[in-house]
Amino acid sequence: MRFKIFLLLTLFIFKSQSQTSKSLEIDSLINSSIIQKNFPGAQLYVKYNDSVLINKSYGYHTYDSINKVNNTHIYDLASLTKVLASTLSIMKLYDENKLDLEEKVSYYFPKLKRSNKKNTTMFESLSHTSGWIPYISHQNFVKKRNGDLKRSIIRNKKNKRFSIEITDDLYLKNTYSKKIFKRIRKSKLNNTGLYEYSGLFFFYVPSLINMISGYDFESYFKKTFLNNKSSLTFNPSKNFKKEIIAPSEYDSIFRKGLVHGYVHDEAASFMGGISGNAGLFGNAESVGVLLNTLEPENPMFKQSTIQKFTSYAFKNSPIRRGLGFDKPYSSIEYGEYPNKNLSKNSFGHTGFTGTMFWVDPDKKLTIVFLTNRVYPSRENQSFYENNVRSKLIDILIKK
Repeated sequence: MRFKIFLLLTLFIFKSQSQTSKSLEIDSLINSSIIQKNFPGAQLYVKYNDSVLINKSYGYHTYDSINKVNNTHIYDLASLTKVLASTLSIMKLYDENKLDLEEKVSYYFPKLKRSNKKNTTMFESLSHTSGWIPYISHQNFVKKRNGDLKRSIIRNKKNKRFSIEITDDLYLKNTYSKKIFKRIRKSKLNNTGLYEYSGLFFFYVPSLINMISGYDFESYFKKTFLNNKSSLTFNPSKNFKKEIIAPSEYDSIFRKGLVHGYVHDEAASFMGGISGNAGLFGNAESVGVLLNTLEPENPMFKQSTIQKFTSYAFKNSPIRRGLGFDKPYSSIEYGEYPNKNLSKNSFGHTGFTGTMFWVDPDKKLTIVFLTNRVYPSRENQSFYENNVRSKLIDILIKK
């Protein structure tokens, strides 16, 4: 009996020491990344089995070391919006038999019937095999040749016709979204069936959710998925003090100032900050809690729905996507993405601002890593060159 107790105690001590060693390695990686100016600050949330192992913040909002990051502060989640808000909402409607993945997008948006996108299905859109081009830089259409903004589109003061708030002192014409959808309709169509990441379909998602559910996109997302403690929100400057919002980029080209409390993605800002492609803000813990809805024992979704969306959309294919979700893959250019130690059943997504979540159901592991790597400029590529995300996963998964 004594030997058994001694053995259990020894195993506990060994496990604790191993965990402490990992924590020190993680701290070292993230702190050294801050010193190398990969990003000024970060949040990390790690869950293993049913236990939250790490919920920790690092560094500051900016490199001046004034506003220290803590766990309640929020980041611009960028393209994590495509999964956490858009895909999960579509999943829920599919789960309730209210949406058919083989239905054409033009069924819901008749104007697409008169475009080269008339035959695009929901499945193709979510698996990024629709042939739609990746992105349209809408901000380039609102500038004059000399770089000034066109007063016919954007004003410095809010009024009835210009009320879409882009920053504290820039207001977009209310009807401008019509131009955005017209450009999408008229944009080139590449090869259908081949993988090409595109964010354009996600501009339609808020209207799609509204048509099917009867709720506006933000309300549907909040009432379906969030609890009162969640920090996840669109347009955070309306609900939070800027002191708890990490700034993103100093935009010297379009907004001519620090983007702080407003969505970093220019096109999403033209949608009033509530878009299917970007616009969601939150802290790492709230993202981690939301990802609990994808666990088998959670009643939010049928297991078959989770399997449908988080598995590879095309089996035995080089296409690296699930439906909405990203998947592990291997390529000559990028090597093993996001990390060779993750199982093929794992899934996640990354965001342009320096955000990531990844879930590995085989390893019972959930990772949420948030940074504002675009501060002060998106031109800084050290975050990618130093491969911070993969190094972090290496530490977490190794024995």
